[in-house]
Order: sequence, then C-alpha cells, then structure tokens
Amino acid sequence: MTNLRKYSLLILLGMAGGTIYDFPYIKYIFYNQLLSAMNINNTQLGVLTTIYGVGCLVLYIPGGFLADHISSKLSLTLSLIMTAILAIVFGLTLNFTISIVIWALLAFSSAFIFWSALIKAVRIVGGEKNGGRMYGIYYAANGLSAALLNFFSLWIYGQSNNSKSGMLLATFSMALVIGLIGILVFIFLPSEDEKTAERNTKVEFSQIKKILRSPVVWLISIIFFMTYSLFSGVSYLTPYLADVANISNQMSSFLGIIRNYVFLLLAPLSGLIADRVFHSTLKWFVIGYIVLAFSLLALVFLKNLPIGMVIFLSLIPGMLALSLYGIQFSIIAESKLPLKLMGLITGFVSLVGYLPDLILPTLYGKILDTNSVVEGYKKIFLFLTIFALVASLFSWVIYKVNRKKQVEIDNRK
Repeated sequence: MTNLRKYSLLILLGMAGGTIYDFPYIKYIFYNQLLSAMNINNTQLGVLTTIYGVGCLVLYIPGGFLADHISSKLSLTLSLIMTAILAIVFGLTLNFTISIVIWALLAFSSAFIFWSALIKAVRIVGGEKNGGRMYGIYYAANGLSAALLNFFSLWIYGQSNNSKSGMLLATFSMALVIGLIGILVFIFLPSEDEKTAERNTKVEFSQIKKILRSPVVWLISIIFFMTYSLFSGVSYLTPYLADVANISNQMSSFLGIIRNYVFLLLAPLSGLIADRVFHSTLKWFVIGYIVLAFSLLALVFLKNLPIGMVIFLSLIPGMLALSLYGIQFSIIAESKLPLKLMGLITGFVSLVGYLPDLILPTLYGKILDTNSVVEGYKKIFLFLTIFALVASLFSWVIYKVNRKKQVEIDNRK
C-alpha cells in the first residue's frame, strides 16, 4: 500500500470516527441548548450518557468478537447509516423518554458494530511501525472532521430563533454528514482489508480467557479509563464558562468545539513526541498527565482572574487531554499484543476504558444540581485532577512491565 493511499484511508477512517460520535456526545457542545430544548435538568442529561455507557459496556466484547470475523467495511458502513437515522428521529422528537431509547440504540450502532472494527482497521491500514504517528494522523482527521461538523451544526443552530427548531436543524445537519461519510466508507474502504494483515485466523471464545489473564491488558484498561475520564470530563468546561465566567452559550460552545475536537489536530504532534522524543507513548503519558493535573488545579485555586485568562486556562486541559487521548491505542501495539486478537483486546479495554460514561455523567449532573455553581464545578475539576495523576502513575507501571519483558526476551537471545 502506498503512503498516499495509507494516509487517505486513515483520514477517511478519522472522518468516520470523528463524525459518528458527534451525535451521542452532542451535549459536549450543545449542553445548555439541550436543557432548554428538551426541558430537562442536568441529571437527566447525564442519564442519557449513562444509558449509552451501559449499552456500550454490554456490547464492547461481542463487538470485538464480531470485528475479528467480518469485514470492517460492512461494519462501519452500517453503523454510520444507523446513527444518521437515529439523529433524525431525535431531532424530530426532542423527547426525553424517546431519547432514552435512542441513546440505547446508539450504543448498538457505535459500540457493537463500529468501535472495534474501526480501531482494528486503523491498525491494519497504518501498520505496526510508528504507532503513535499513525494513530495521531487518524485522530487529527477525527478531530478536524468532528470540529467542522460541530461548527457547521452550531452555525445552523444559530439560524433559528428558538432552541427546539435550532436543535432540529443541528441534528439534521449531523445526520446528513454522518450518512455521507458512511457512503464514502462503502465506496473507498477495501473489502479485502482482512487479508492484508493475516487476519484470516479465526478467534475463538476461549481466547477471551487469554486476554483476561494478561496483566498488561488490565493495566492498559486502567489507563484507558483515566484517559477517557479526562477526555470526556473537560467537556464540562463548556457550561463552566457560561455558568461561572458568564460567557454566552454560543461563545462557550464555540470554545468547546476547539477544546473537545480541534485540539485532536495535535494528535500527530503528540504521536511524534511519543515516537521520536520519548520513544514510548507510555513515557509521554507520564509527563503529559502531570502537566494536565497542574493545569486543572490552576482553574480550581486561582481566583479573580480576567475573563481572557480564564478562557486561556480552560483550553490547556483540553489541549493536553485530547493530544494524549489521540494516541492511546498505540499502547496496545507498543505492548506487543497480538494483532489477531486486536478486536477482542479493543473490545475489552474499551469495556473498562469507557466505564466513565456509565458513572460520571450522572454523578456530575447530580453534583451540579445539588451544589452551588462554583462549588459544583470545583468538585468536578478535582475529580479530573485525580484521574490525571492516576493515569500518569499507571503509565509508568506498564512502561516498567514492558521494559522488564523486553529485557527477558533479549537475555534469551
């Protein structure tokens, strides 16, 4: 495969991954707008993400098994089209009860059908070398496409004079783009991708035991849990700017797109730092998450800052969280875990890694509903600080485990 074709396919896969998740996580950008359009509170909005998390929890492992047996092209195409249809239904109803069903079905379209197939396709297309760079390119395309779609949807929302019609137009615009990406995947992603990476070996259910007994897989899962907690948690800086810093919802949403999506463009740079400076994604994680922790503490404890400084400080955690999140899957290749089990490994680490969706949105919503505005956000940011420090610690642990394993292999030669 030529480099041009490789990078083009990585970009296409990034577009698929970037756009499909804009809708399940629409609250990242349209937080206050959804509260108004659906006439719900913070806890109810958190419940939708929790329902999505429960569905993903149940489906990640079966989805990983599916990814090791059927074409990525088929899986990705079906999931994108299904998600587009669900977005249309949501926009037409904007009803909390119906949304519960929609968010449960979104888990099926994005966790069971889509996720493991996507990550496996990225590893196959990108190859085994320079994993940080390959995943960096993928996540840069992911972040750019997600940002452009959100900017477009936010602009469409602004053309309406009320929240209900605005959300209808915004979700329709998302559905249109997601559906088009599905068509592009069907046209350009080769059906023979399984043959190019020795994936014709069938994976049996008994091999799940092998994954569950691997300490490295468990350590990776813990890092993924912390990484995703931070990736999703920095989205609360969007309503924070509106509720505490008194910035308009439109402007805070604009900054939220930059923080939650545009900064994924830093993923290739982050991958380059991991590959060329630290020669290890895990070593880069150790340093990056310590810096991220201090940036969150600055938001918590620095008082009476000018609005411009508050905005600047709010962007730093997003910049670090997304640049590190964008290369996390290179840890699997760095740990020399077998490609033929990539679907199952992805399913398992995703099951653990995305547990925050099961717990944190409802917890954070409850914190915001039962505390003063300032105190509520302070507690959330302190949670995120702890996650960053734990991610740094466990990255160091797994790095040492990998090094010890490599020394043992070298000594046997």
